[in-house]
Amino acid sequence: MKSLIHFVKFFLYITTGILFVCAVNLELAGADTLPCDTLWQILLSGLLTTGITLLLFSGNKTAKGSYPARILIHYAALCLVMIFFGCRFGWINLNFRGILIMLVSVAVVYLITFFSYYLTDIKQAREINRKLTEKYGEEKNSKSNAF
Repeated sequence: MKSLIHFVKFFLYITTGILFVCAVNLELAGADTLPCDTLWQILLSGLLTTGITLLLFSGNKTAKGSYPARILIHYAALCLVMIFFGCRFGWINLNFRGILIMLVSVAVVYLITFFSYYLTDIKQAREINRKLTEKYGEEKNSKSNAF
């Protein structure tokens, strides 16, 4: 159940990030309309990049030293997938400029997802700490007053 919750959470963050970046890119390109196929392409891209994210970051935590390497591998995998889909869906041209645009776009989605996940985790941690303090803080205070 926890895996499904993580999947849904990441899917929402990543897909929202992709949608935001696509909207900005289309606006900068001067596009007047959004083709209907683009919405399905965004959902598919979000689904696949969520799968990659969970594949690379699920399971047991590894040594702290490998975390930066995993982030770089994750970013590279996302870039490869999105460059492939970007070419396939007609979002980018397979040239230096098109690849650079996709690399920057993936980085922006990465940052949006990271900060969204970080902010919700902070909120969850505060809520857990508050509940623990309510439950155990009173017991601790009453025990320390007994001595």
